[in-house]
Amino acid sequence: MELTSTNHLLLADPDHELRAQVVDMMSQDGNRVAQAADSYLALELLSNNVFQLVVTDLDLPSSGGLEVLRYVQEHAPSTPVIIVSRPGSVEDAVEAMRRGAFDYQVKPLNLEHLRLTVRRALEKASLQHAYHYLRHEQPYLYRLESLTAQSEAMQKVITQIKRLAPTNLTVMITGETGTGKSLIAGAIHANSPRRDGTMVTVNCAALSETLLESELFGHEKGAFTGAHMARAGRFQQAHGGTLFLDEVGEMSPAIQAKVLRAIEDQVIYRLGGSREIHVDVRIMAATNRDLTQAVESGLFRKDLYYRLNVATLDLAPLRQRQADILPMAEMFLQRICHELKRSLVGLAPQARRALLDYPWPGNIRELRNVIERAVLFTEGDHLTVGDLNLTMPGPEATPPACQGAAGAWPAQGFNLEDLERQAIVAALERAGWVQKDAAALLGISPSRMTYKLNKLNLSHPRFRAKNRRA
Repeated sequence: MELTSTNHLLLADPDHELRAQVVDMMSQDGNRVAQAADSYLALELLSNNVFQLVVTDLDLPSSGGLEVLRYVQEHAPSTPVIIVSRPGSVEDAVEAMRRGAFDYQVKPLNLEHLRLTVRRALEKASLQHAYHYLRHEQPYLYRLESLTAQSEAMQKVITQIKRLAPTNLTVMITGETGTGKSLIAGAIHANSPRRDGTMVTVNCAALSETLLESELFGHEKGAFTGAHMARAGRFQQAHGGTLFLDEVGEMSPAIQAKVLRAIEDQVIYRLGGSREIHVDVRIMAATNRDLTQAVESGLFRKDLYYRLNVATLDLAPLRQRQADILPMAEMFLQRICHELKRSLVGLAPQARRALLDYPWPGNIRELRNVIERAVLFTEGDHLTVGDLNLTMPGPEATPPACQGAAGAWPAQGFNLEDLERQAIVAALERAGWVQKDAAALLGISPSRMTYKLNKLNLSHPRFRAKNRRA
């Protein structure tokens, strides 16, 4: 954990010289430190400030260090408290630890040991805060009433979620890149009986076959070079909860076979191991590919397809959900203004019209990026068409192959490599040079896209310019 100035610490100790030494040490690590010489001042500071950690002397004048500990436990239970005291206070040390102190250290203090303890306490507190957010606050993001569903297509999806969430059925979520498939998976999990379990997500397109196998099933110590210890896989981590397989169509046939066996038998084997590990997980999967076509071409196992395709949710692209565009834009506008800590801006009438007229090839993800960029650079209190900087797809964005198919076949014919290059560049420009999104527009896998870029020696123009300058 990186210690930054956001860590606000309270040091309560009657020894002025000791406070100076500890403050100097903590400040070197980037902490802000408030000081108190007695419990009266310490409690006043605690009531008016938020601290990430408290260090207090047990024999603090006035009501003592245990009273400071009690106050922290009652009003900020996630804040760690380190107790320090004179030698010989064993009973007091036991009582402090029983009441929830993070650590107990005896004077004269070893400052380096205290420094390490402070770092460890801050790291643990940060992890606990993240855990609390994920378990208790994040589910509010997936409340069905908070999902934007003005369009008929999304209202139908919400109805399907309500029916699917209480069940244990496997769900396949389909749709173009950026349509919100992971959000829908989260909503199903958060409204299911497994909501208290963990939802674990695996992007099947982001890892090689070996790494994906280790990610899904885990590995034993020594299973491969660099496997210095055993590691639980995502199936095991999702036990009692949900496993979301994103981009499931990108799995290799070998991994598909192992996933199928894990789903059918509810048993996995770690890479390099032979011990059965029983798992209880609900499976959800998502893809932007046509898996029926992949099955017909032999790229995806038919038996796994039918295992995953028990219940299907198809998310319409944003261009077919016009009623959702402006409500989503307004929602993103509020969130982004809050995140950037700037006053709320509105949408000019012409900007609203432009949002409705734009075809949104990148769907919801593109909409959010457009709003975020506009808020960041706008000078006024309303976003204008110029702020949105939307480039309407024109004839130049249409791959030449499509033009040829329409009948404009030149007498000299086409150069196939030039056609491929132009189609890839057109897709990259439309996707803002995000390779994964461009691959989706072309109907190929991200790994295939990488191969094509290397083969055709294609890269972002700014990158090429930088190389030329070098």
